Amino acid sequence: MRKTSALAFAVATVSAQFVAAQTATNSAVPSTNASPPVRPPPAVCVDDPERHRFDFWIGEWNVTTPGGTTVGSSVIQPVSGGCALLENWTSASGGQGKSLNAYNPSLKQWQQYWIGQDGTPTEFRSSEFDGKSLAFFVKHDDPLKMERLTFTPVDAATVRQHSETTEDGGKTWKTSYDFYYHKKKG
Repeated sequence: MRKTSALAFAVATVSAQFVAAQTATNSAVPSTNASPPVRPPPAVCVDDPERHRFDFWIGEWNVTTPGGTTVGSSVIQPVSGGCALLENWTSASGGQGKSLNAYNPSLKQWQQYWIGQDGTPTEFRSSEFDGKSLAFFVKHDDPLKMERLTFTPVDAATVRQHSETTEDGGKTWKTSYDFYYHKKKG
């Protein structure tokens, strides 16, 4: 009996030491099932005033001509941590389109990528900011042809979007459309 008791005692002692060693090892090594600590995403755009120059366009809008005829509606929302604006356009006839607008610090310009139901993407780039209006341009293969799209806050509840074209390098401009965005109430 003594041999059995001694053997049982030895096995129990070794087992206890093994369990103690495993516990110490497991507390020093993270479990493979453990989730990484949660960290907030970077907020690179929050404090950059240039990236908020176009924030006056954020909102839900009814869109009209200068005479008040409804031409559509639009929802402009901040996306990508406030680094961009997403436009969701619906015309009065049911057509749809979207644009993604963001300030590109490498180019020191705003860029707008528009795509409507015709499937043709258009890239607009800003080159003018007069302290109030933000103007975007599209250049064509012909250097005399350009499009200009100007956004101007009229007041806290109205934004004007004026689209123009030129065929003489900017000497004269012709209005393509003139829309007024009226912020929806409630």
